[in-house]
Amino acid sequence: VSSQVSVSVESASQSVNATYVSGYFGKWTASAGQANVMMRGDCFADATWTGVSYEAGGACGKMKFNNQPNSSSSRFVARSGRVFVDFGYGCRSDWLSDPVPKDVLPPNPPVLPQVQPYTVNISEADPRSWSYYTPTGQRNAGSLGCPGAQGCEPDDDGATQVGMTSWGNQAPFSWYTLPNRVLPSILEGITYRISFDVRMDVRNLRNRPDAYTTLKYSIVLFEHYEAVWHKAASTWNYFIEDDAYLNPVYSLGYCDVDHTLISNTTYHTASCSITASRDSDHVVIGLRGYTPGFGDAQWFYFKNLVVHMPLTPVRQPTLITKDSELITLRYPSPLFDPNPRGISDCPHLQTNLRHWHDASLWPAGVMPLPSSNIVLPANTKVLVSSCSFSEDDVYKRIEIPSTSELIFSDAPITLHVQDIYVMGALRIGSPTCRILSPIEITFHGENITTDTIATHFGTKGVGVAPGGMLDIHGKQYHKTWARLADSAKGGDDRVHLLDDVNWEPGQQIVVSATILVDEWHNQNEIVTIVSVSGRTVVFTPPLRYHHYGEQAYQAEVGLLSRRIVLQGDFADSEANNASFGGHIMVQGKGRFSGVEFTRMGQLNRLARYPVHYHMIRDGGKDSYVKDSSFWHNFYRCVSIHGTNHATVTRNVAFDIQGHCYYLEDGTEENNEISYNMAAYIHPINRPIIGWAQAGEFMFESDDLRNPADAGAAGYYITNAYNTIIGNAASGGWVGFSFPNLYRPIQLNAWQAPFNPSGRPALEFDGNTARGSGNIFGNSGCFYVGGHLFHIKSNDDPWHEDWEDNSGTKILGYQNGRVERSTVWQNVTHPDLTRPANLTFTNIKASLCSMGVGDWSDLQVINYESHDNFRSAMMFGKSWMGNGLVVGRTSNPLSGTPPLGRTQGFEFYDTYTHTLLTNVTFRNFQRMPGLNSSNPHDDNRVFVCMTHSDTFKPEGMSATRNITFENVDESIIVGVKVQDTGSSRMFNLYDTDGSVVRHTGMDTHGEPAIIGSYVHWWKFNNLCIFNQDWNAYVCPKTVPEQQVVTLGLYLPGLIDYGQIGRPDDHIGEISLFGDGIPRDEVRGIALTRNSGVTGMSHVNWYMIVNDTMYGAPTSIEVNTIQVPNNTWVMFATPYPIGTTFRVWSDLWNNRWLPGYYEFVQVYSYDAVRYGNGTTYFVDDDGIFYMKIVDFSIKLATVYENYYRDGAEIKEFNNGFVYHVRATCANTKTIDIQPSSTQPNPTTFCVGANNSVRPAWG
Repeated sequence: VSSQVSVSVESASQSVNATYVSGYFGKWTASAGQANVMMRGDCFADATWTGVSYEAGGACGKMKFNNQPNSSSSRFVARSGRVFVDFGYGCRSDWLSDPVPKDVLPPNPPVLPQVQPYTVNISEADPRSWSYYTPTGQRNAGSLGCPGAQGCEPDDDGATQVGMTSWGNQAPFSWYTLPNRVLPSILEGITYRISFDVRMDVRNLRNRPDAYTTLKYSIVLFEHYEAVWHKAASTWNYFIEDDAYLNPVYSLGYCDVDHTLISNTTYHTASCSITASRDSDHVVIGLRGYTPGFGDAQWFYFKNLVVHMPLTPVRQPTLITKDSELITLRYPSPLFDPNPRGISDCPHLQTNLRHWHDASLWPAGVMPLPSSNIVLPANTKVLVSSCSFSEDDVYKRIEIPSTSELIFSDAPITLHVQDIYVMGALRIGSPTCRILSPIEITFHGENITTDTIATHFGTKGVGVAPGGMLDIHGKQYHKTWARLADSAKGGDDRVHLLDDVNWEPGQQIVVSATILVDEWHNQNEIVTIVSVSGRTVVFTPPLRYHHYGEQAYQAEVGLLSRRIVLQGDFADSEANNASFGGHIMVQGKGRFSGVEFTRMGQLNRLARYPVHYHMIRDGGKDSYVKDSSFWHNFYRCVSIHGTNHATVTRNVAFDIQGHCYYLEDGTEENNEISYNMAAYIHPINRPIIGWAQAGEFMFESDDLRNPADAGAAGYYITNAYNTIIGNAASGGWVGFSFPNLYRPIQLNAWQAPFNPSGRPALEFDGNTARGSGNIFGNSGCFYVGGHLFHIKSNDDPWHEDWEDNSGTKILGYQNGRVERSTVWQNVTHPDLTRPANLTFTNIKASLCSMGVGDWSDLQVINYESHDNFRSAMMFGKSWMGNGLVVGRTSNPLSGTPPLGRTQGFEFYDTYTHTLLTNVTFRNFQRMPGLNSSNPHDDNRVFVCMTHSDTFKPEGMSATRNITFENVDESIIVGVKVQDTGSSRMFNLYDTDGSVVRHTGMDTHGEPAIIGSYVHWWKFNNLCIFNQDWNAYVCPKTVPEQQVVTLGLYLPGLIDYGQIGRPDDHIGEISLFGDGIPRDEVRGIALTRNSGVTGMSHVNWYMIVNDTMYGAPTSIEVNTIQVPNNTWVMFATPYPIGTTFRVWSDLWNNRWLPGYYEFVQVYSYDAVRYGNGTTYFVDDDGIFYMKIVDFSIKLATVYENYYRDGAEIKEFNNGFVYHVRATCANTKTIDIQPSSTQPNPTTFCVGANNSVRPAWG
């Protein structure tokens, strides 16, 4: 029986058997004279007495369960005589409703104790994803894909062509071809058969007729293949040692292939078997060829490299019971949502419904054609039954007026449609009446820009007008995703979860990857459930890859299938890379639960997303998306745009182009994004990368409508004032992105005074991110940075337009360093704001370049970092409190090829405040075989930026209660020795001595200073130099002693804003007095870039190169960081007889507090123990003054940065000491003789730089 036909059948005996083709769902009637008719099979039935005969009727057809067809047939039997059956398409006119559905689950088959044999085709990837090596250092040389390469034949489609050049009289050697894909886990003692198809090129016979028999092949199982190849000396080439296949460190075994049957014209299937010498989770196949060394190019073609996995026992799991060691992740309630399914709960059980198939409902009593513009009658609730729609037709447009509703029955329903416009309501279930039946709505339509739904609503989808309601609720699966309770290895056919789930056989799940960059090496795997038992899910086919699941972190397993499916049609959505799926745009109310969205979204079409809440403002409290899945979608998952108070919770997202969970323009606040999963998120166009901290700029175009999508994130948070809890991100350019929007964009750009990036987090807690932030290394799994803005003009696209509020200028995006300041805003008095920290709590990052990448004032409280290159890069006033940083876990895939390094934390180089308290660092060991003096090449716990002479560190980094577990003490700190101020002035304030105790120094809980490698940091005689750290370690000898920074300016030589060469040493500053021998110089180079950082309560002696310059006639000292109750004695030599005028002021204003004219006194002690308004000149002409910061004493508001027992003193630019020297003999020098702008500068001549101060 097929669709759209009527069939009448008369039995020859007492029964009729019927089988239904896919797509049929129709009415039937049966009669048998005065006898009853019985029906068995896939039909709904009722029975009536017509007055002539008993007549049964109902509907039959192809049932669906979880989108999987079941058998569909029926038998009609008369008690006596013949049976007459009529079949027709559609619903009977007198059929009032579908039967009440039962939640009948497919059977759970018995679980087998073995993993059944299967095959793995390594060649199914891009043939160019192979690497080719020789012992001489070639890599990828001649390894090409077919077709397209010279010499490829039609039969070579999908093959890899290997071209190997040799020269006459060359010694025999081996070459290797390795794929960039790992095998399933290999077990010791198990035999694996490997086969591949191979042929030679006819060109091989030119000089060597016996080429077929002289070339030999082997198959090798290489473990940790990145360790197999080595960098050739002084080159960028890599090589594999000739006998690597014999080396048991690398090889789990090999076998030789019978090559005698290889032909140049046809493919020969070669095979051999290997018994593995040990277990391994990280193995690749190596195809080894042996060349005897004859002189001509040799070309080989191979494909269909297949590993035959044998029957293996099921691995016994070792289950974890906790998802984290330190932090507390957030989870939804274990309870199901209330689902009473009473008459008052279920829209389709109301009594005042009219049936779609009731002809009297429609104008002129005629059912509308699918090709027509169907408008429901006003003031009517219309019920759709299982047989209402033709499955063979696409309905052009369905419009629901504001006074009407379209309600779906709880029955199997399939609808093919282009547009649905909802001004009233479209209901499929309700929050308390979850639909149990399979319902599928497929959107059709070509890629056009015309509004066919309604004005501004686009085409191919559902538009919900203001006042309209879209209410869709499918069966609740809980939980929708769960974390592994044990690592799942390649070859496993089951996973063990940390949570109970009610998933069902036949559904599809995704097991997320646990590698660094899944965008380049996709190891996410979709499998189909075979059975579910508690927390164990068995599936087919077995896994290909290793998925880590230990207490450090775990792969997420997400449920993709739902009983209600909204999808784009394959033919017009995906074929030919159309990326033009269906979309849903809600301007009224939209509630979704238990819905599967796939092939949805329209790439680079604004407002055309799978679910889009558009400009609802505070009406979002009536809208949510729950328990749903978004997978293989072309543009986003859920967009919250100009909408507040919406909820997006317990959803699964996978394989998404562009940002997934998306706060669109920066005005969205008080929304809840909770307990969601996002995995395999793809940048659009190309991933944005760029250089250094700044990154790069990308701009809006037809191929990149929002340029920030080049840095696509699972969670895109343009405004932090939302509740974001319990979410998981895997993959993507970053996991959680907090871009800077200094004002809203697009439709909300008119709100110019509003700064979204300045808003604090309402709550950001219990979130995890993994395997992202690796494409642009200065981002992170959690990334606060980048800038999205409307460009100023086409001629100046790199700056924001601060005047135009139309929101129509194109967007620009910079992905790198762009800073933000967070403030608590006073609602009553908007101008009365106070600084605040953006705060993340209970977060975990793993397999990231930076776990946290931050260009703001961020505090991270309760944090775990695992297998990251660095745990964090923090800027501004930032604090990491209560943390666990693990350099390497047991995940075999955690290293970056060839041998990954990991560093605990990098301190910034200038003008930040960074606190680390209560942090444990674990599993940091030296990299074996490393031959480098640069500590940044090694695994280190603490490193620092040392590249700049312009930007130098102040006293801006402090720690407290730092512990180390399984850490080589020699790599706790690593200062890179460079001829720069940032290298020479690195310092770390160890508040309680918990770091320096690992050098053997016990401060008994008192502070210590870790300073750089220069003797300048040996500021007392208790300091010790740690050769491994390249740093001095010193206890404090004066309780008030602090790190201080002076902005030292010598006008003409060292000026404001000047950038000089780091190796242009113009002098030196050294320590004197206080027990330092007079002939011992503990100094630091002085360059033409301002800024000197050292210790307070000591004496600083500055000399300027008298051969090149002389004593400066003008000195200005800015007290950048001279905390209260601290001082520095500053001294510098002048010719004897020089006179001075000295004064201090704030911002060069003598009328502000802090203006003093200094008085000359006549002893060193008078200055040192004075109030800081005097100076002294000794008999050698050395000038002395005491530097304090009077403005701090006078300030009414002065806050140091203090968290959890650690403190950083505040910076205080603007208070300046001025020294003017008048001497008898001077010289004027053009400091920049090669410059077009002369720079004449006057110096005093005759100072004795060889004399050191005798005081102190």
